[in-house]
Amino acid sequence: MLDDLGNLGEFLGATGVIVSLFFVVRQMKQNALQMRHNTRTVRAAAFNSMVENSMRLLEHVFRNRELAEFLAKVAEDPDGLSEADRLRWDSYMTTVYRHFGNLLYQWEVGAIETKLWESYLRSLKDHLRDPSWANWYMENSHLFDERLADVVRSLLGELADEGIPHAVAWREQGSTLGFRAAVEKLG
Repeated sequence: MLDDLGNLGEFLGATGVIVSLFFVVRQMKQNALQMRHNTRTVRAAAFNSMVENSMRLLEHVFRNRELAEFLAKVAEDPDGLSEADRLRWDSYMTTVYRHFGNLLYQWEVGAIETKLWESYLRSLKDHLRDPSWANWYMENSHLFDERLADVVRSLLGELADEGIPHAVAWREQGSTLGFRAAVEKLG
């Protein structure tokens, strides 16, 4: 009789373990679904934030004729800027490249998808076709993260391959960018 009770106890204990495992598996599935939902929510919020930041930068250009004319003037003759205009240009470009640095970081941590990052890369590459954008970055690359310098270096290399004159000249002068390049110039 004691053996029967012992066997019944073992059976009930094993059944309890199996039922508990089913509950654990069910809970894990629910947690995985919740994690996927949370990941999508975070990515959607990051995407929305990136679009808002991009739109804020662009909005000033299409709403403010003076700024649009200023940017056209810089593209035409960046060396002919007054001190005030040079400060304005530096501030604008710092903001733009910080934006691209933020996009790079968001992509690296998985907050934005690769396809979205690639669209921003195409946009940056298009901007770097303008000598004023490329030259400004080359002169100020030490202000930015080395990872962004690597991206710009790669894009300028592609532009040099396409025969874009300022990118070809950059390559012929040694293709240096970023903090490491600035330190090497000092040393």
